[in-house]
Amino acid sequence: MNIKIQLVFNEENTPYLLDISSLLYDFELLHDFSLVICSEEYSDYRFSRYFWYRNGRPVKKQHRLRAARIIKESPLTIELIFAGITVFSGALWVMVQAIERIRDWNLNKEKLRREVEKLRIENQLRRVELDQKIQEKKASFEIFNSLMRRLESNSINLVDMNIDVDENNRDTFTYR
Repeated sequence: MNIKIQLVFNEENTPYLLDISSLLYDFELLHDFSLVICSEEYSDYRFSRYFWYRNGRPVKKQHRLRAARIIKESPLTIELIFAGITVFSGALWVMVQAIERIRDWNLNKEKLRREVEKLRIENQLRRVELDQKIQEKKASFEIFNSLMRRLESNSINLVDMNIDVDENNRDTFTYR
């Protein structure tokens, strides 16, 4: 099963390319961080300065975050596809908790909570407490906090997020 999440950001006609590329990379880092602390497959991973490097995390190819669509209009819209392991390991819930913590992102948090609750019920996900998972995996709070600061400091802010479940259990969504 795959999950598709659509992220809609604040309207800015000509954002800096560095802000866009940093935003995309930081979402990749957040995904990988969440997966590494939640999935037993990555339980041997030890956080270090190499986490920030392009190939510094051991995430398998089939578990990587995929881009279904990126629309650079006003507003910037990104559709991401998360592999089933991200959902079943609890990593998606960790990501959503992290996104909710970013204070400058004016999201409809009640709508987001309802979508995640529906997803959790449909897939019988267990609740994952972010801080507890970070402690259990001996992950560095410094890395997590630094990642949150990077996302907060980006001039491109998230304003809406929609979560869709691939009900047919297909391997992938249709790419456009």
